[in-house]
Amino acid sequence: MRSIVLFALGLIGFPALALTNVDLYQTQVVLDQSVDKPDAQARIEGMEQVIVRASGMQDSVSNPVVQKALKQSAQYIAQISYGQLDDQQTLKMKFNAPQINGLLSQAQLPTWPAQRANILVWLVEETQSQRAIAWEHTNSAALKQMKVQATERGLPLTIPVGDFDDVTGINISDLWGGFALPVGQASQRYPADAVLVVRASNNNVRWTLYDQAPKTIGITRQAPLSGSNNGADAADKMINQISDYYAKQSSVVVASESSESVKVRFTSLDNAVDFFVLERKLQQLNSVASLDILKIQGNQVTFLVHLLATPSEFEQQVTRMREATPIVVEVQPTIVPAQPEPLAQAGDVSDLTAEQTLPQIIEQAPAVVAPEPMLMFEWQGGKYAAPTPTEPVKEAPAETDVLETDIDA
Repeated sequence: MRSIVLFALGLIGFPALALTNVDLYQTQVVLDQSVDKPDAQARIEGMEQVIVRASGMQDSVSNPVVQKALKQSAQYIAQISYGQLDDQQTLKMKFNAPQINGLLSQAQLPTWPAQRANILVWLVEETQSQRAIAWEHTNSAALKQMKVQATERGLPLTIPVGDFDDVTGINISDLWGGFALPVGQASQRYPADAVLVVRASNNNVRWTLYDQAPKTIGITRQAPLSGSNNGADAADKMINQISDYYAKQSSVVVASESSESVKVRFTSLDNAVDFFVLERKLQQLNSVASLDILKIQGNQVTFLVHLLATPSEFEQQVTRMREATPIVVEVQPTIVPAQPEPLAQAGDVSDLTAEQTLPQIIEQAPAVVAPEPMLMFEWQGGKYAAPTPTEPVKEAPAETDVLETDIDA
């Protein structure tokens, strides 16, 4: 009986085993010795790959917040070493996962979870003489290109091994003709969440994605996704389209409240021009991800600054601005007086002992609340004062004596 229960639990949990945990934060970049700083360039390229893989968006590296962070790529690396790939020296990097996720949060970019659907790929290549299935051990340029691009996007692929069961379990005509039921039956031996059938001929790729468990392909009425791509990068385009599809399904945007932030107050803002100049200069700092305006009162403004660096580094960058002068303010802790509690209700005093009737408020110390840290700066932006409108200059009279008369008058 116990074995039957364990077997049933195994069947229930089997579909979840198909999901693959993708390593999003580790990458390897070939060093370009033709540039001045190959290591720095490789760190930027590696961080770009990790951000695209973790966010699921190819254009995520063009985000302004990400662009700032790329200039400080070394701060996001947890491990780094040198390696070899095809007789070329490479830089192996492992980025800090919480920092990358925090960066995506600050940039308001989505996060594609590491648990991703595993896709079984049936690739049929057509030449002038024959059609053949590309197995795991097949030396196929199209298959290699698909694997490389899938690694870049973090899309898990499984290629059939091509053993006796595979060879006898599926016909090339079934794959090429798009017959769903045989495809589903031949795919059930693999722990896959979806099945991708690709038909490649020269530089043309036609594909069909069955986004369902193999055992339901050809049985349910769920319609597959299909597409076609042309050109030398047809395989890359196909992988990008499928990656975008799954990323859109599973990605979430995490709120940025958890990012490291600091409050900063600026005084002596004489006009609106000063405010907008200050806001623009703060947004341009590499240590700043975004700004929130907390309070505007008189000639003072208080910001909540979401940081890409430490608060001390942000303070140093603001101090180097010629318009900002630090203000040292000694903030006294707030003392909250303790509130006495009634010892007993009226009429119950006779039941209390002498010790219990003593005023307990003497023993209660007032609560001390530590002040919230805040940076203070004085803004000296007088030259940014808004221009005052002037009246048009009138032409001088032609006769001098008339001008003198007007002046005397």
